[in-house]
Amino acid sequence: MERKGISRRDFIKGAAAGTIGMATMGVLGACSQSSTSADDIKWDKEAEVVIVGGGGTGVAAAAQAAMDGAQVLILEKAGIAGGTTNYSGGVMQASSTKYQKDFTDYKDDTPENHFQLWLRAGEGLVDEDLVKDLAYGAPDHIEWLSGMGLKFTSVYGHSDIPYIDKNLFADRIHVYEGGGGHGGGVPMVTAMLDSALSNGAVIEYDTEVTELVTNDSGEVVGVVATQDGKSINVKAKKGVILASAGIDNNKQMAKELAPQQFWAISNGVPMCAETDTGDGIRMAMEIGAAVCGFGGTIDFCGKTGASTDNRVPHFPAFIVNAKGKRFVNEDATYAYHYRAIFQQESQFGAPTYMIFGESSLSDEFARWTKESLDKDLAEGAVLQGNTIQELADKIGVDSENLSATLATWNAESAEGKDSQFDRTTGLKPISGPFYAYKNTAFNLGAIGGVKINTDAQAIDTNGEVIPRLYAGGLNAGGWIGPYYPGSGTAIIGTVHWGRKAGAHAAKLTSL
Repeated sequence: MERKGISRRDFIKGAAAGTIGMATMGVLGACSQSSTSADDIKWDKEAEVVIVGGGGTGVAAAAQAAMDGAQVLILEKAGIAGGTTNYSGGVMQASSTKYQKDFTDYKDDTPENHFQLWLRAGEGLVDEDLVKDLAYGAPDHIEWLSGMGLKFTSVYGHSDIPYIDKNLFADRIHVYEGGGGHGGGVPMVTAMLDSALSNGAVIEYDTEVTELVTNDSGEVVGVVATQDGKSINVKAKKGVILASAGIDNNKQMAKELAPQQFWAISNGVPMCAETDTGDGIRMAMEIGAAVCGFGGTIDFCGKTGASTDNRVPHFPAFIVNAKGKRFVNEDATYAYHYRAIFQQESQFGAPTYMIFGESSLSDEFARWTKESLDKDLAEGAVLQGNTIQELADKIGVDSENLSATLATWNAESAEGKDSQFDRTTGLKPISGPFYAYKNTAFNLGAIGGVKINTDAQAIDTNGEVIPRLYAGGLNAGGWIGPYYPGSGTAIIGTVHWGRKAGAHAAKLTSL
């Protein structure tokens, strides 16, 4: 079926490029599937398992499929492997590992507790089977990576989520040698890629996959790609794995599918690979794949690193909206409170600010020194007021409200409590001069993608498996909820869903 002369493929491509409004994409479920047909096609290359994308998920899939004896070809859009995983800390969450027992006080933690925490953080919007599969599979991935030479050196925990039972929390974030900071994903990517290559996998760079190829039975049997300025057809004798990340840098798709991602990359600091433009999601949709899990993002405060983990408590500071009022627990895990920042800024059409005082600088965990504050004041990144009323005028918020907010904060924090939002750290009175930092989202990607089952098989809009098509990592949706639940979730997901896809595809009978 065509839509007013526009094919399903062109309709979705136009939407992804911004030439056609995606608000009407709900009707696509009624359209017949469209893809390049395998009939009479001339294949330029072939492999048993073809992987679209050589980031963390792609190399995990390649390593597992190659270990299982499959002939693997990775097609990577960029000139290097790793994608956004390279920019991450490379840390990953898992429970009940020997490292957790050795490095923490959590000797009896269980995958069930981990699953229940992730499920609650999903706020009823996640696929329970996917979340459970990930939580229970995570410990094995730590051992798998250890066998590739990664040396795990410490384990810590993420910050609070106010409404979740504290008994479900534990230190689960595993750090390996060379990981834990910006760019810390490189050692893990290197280890998995080396394993894949040593088992016969091949990776070809500067190769952009543009279409999926299906046969008359609806099986995905290959891809169309651009390489060296030419279009090539690559046959996948067992299956195709989509591992090309999310819609991180595609503003049009983000605006229609994930408004917080659109907000973050429009107003904040994008930190994802430039090649993350939703290609895999778009191609899967073209042949009828369902998508799910859109809405949340991986946003954090790059200026302060506030609430990125439980080792560094928040310092005495609070966040206010355009009315000068607090609206969130500031020491809750970073993406939780950044979701609230997004909602408030969208509602009022104005920035939110982190408010602190001269007294805050003497706190053990202060994020500014006298020198760094002077620099930010000179550059205008931080504004100063000798009184709270003067600061309110400078940032354009109601001075009476901001004064009342400060008074409530000081009265309650002097007693070590926060009756409004149940904050537990950094509860100390704040005195002037006073300072305001405009909150700025540093963005590590969108949440949401192709709907999958626990074997990472892509699911169509009728709830059926699309034969020989897989999606994993942040190319897939449904396993993370409406906000990112804490560091190490995405990376363990890239490994888990990459391995699941690679293992399942490797077992298929070749066409």
